Amino acid sequence: MRTERLRVMKTLRCEAMRSLCWSSAVIICFALAGVSGDTIINGKETKAHRRPYMASLRNAKGEHICGGFLILPNYVLTAAHCYKELIKVLLGAHNVIKKEKSWQEIPVKNFFRHKKYNNKTHENDIMLLKLKHDAKMKDEVKSISIPERDERIKPGTRCLVAGWGSTKTNGSSSKVLREVEVVVQEKCKFASDICTRGTGAKGTCDGDSGGPLVCLDRMKISKAFGIDSHRDDKKCEGPNHTTVFKNLALYRDWIELQILKSSAE
Repeated sequence: MRTERLRVMKTLRCEAMRSLCWSSAVIICFALAGVSGDTIINGKETKAHRRPYMASLRNAKGEHICGGFLILPNYVLTAAHCYKELIKVLLGAHNVIKKEKSWQEIPVKNFFRHKKYNNKTHENDIMLLKLKHDAKMKDEVKSISIPERDERIKPGTRCLVAGWGSTKTNGSSSKVLREVEVVVQEKCKFASDICTRGTGAKGTCDGDSGGPLVCLDRMKISKAFGIDSHRDDKKCEGPNHTTVFKNLALYRDWIELQILKSSAE
């Protein structure tokens, strides 16, 4: 068991190193490209395929229901509340309505939803998806690394959120990927959370759930430090609404354990 777990840890680290080159290449434009406008709600469109780790979770009708992100060729992280009706993951997409050559639609083989997920308090709102087969890694499809268990993101850190969510409260989803810059706040209700806030009405909306909170680590490399869980304001346009993310450093052991279990199937 210990040997197999070490293999899983090594695999995650190898994927992180594999994504190092493209992560380094976008550091300079991390907080500049596509995030200088308003918000994901009526915000700026991301440059096509600049975020190759982004995944669109699809229902039986092929509709976007949640976001997610690729951490290994056959594993995607998302929020536990995105479980309903999810059957496929779309990778390599910028426009999720108009099919592109870069699209990779892969069925989900297994769902690993945290057993202590609470849909009322949003605690443990995390889910790991095992894909039916590996994604083909290319310019439009790449994994993103997650933090080590001892890594923490400091309050005041500027990070990036992206998604195909609604462009206004109770509105329709965006056809193209949008992104915006947010700032990590001082405190959250639960220690397992990371709270963020954008200036004005900057933030996420319905359909952005499950997407990553991408920040630069101490080596200035982009990592997914959190999973978009929920907002503290039902209105997306609230001037000071807070988006709550699950802190992935605190779930590192859980993620490795799920991968270990699924690899034995």
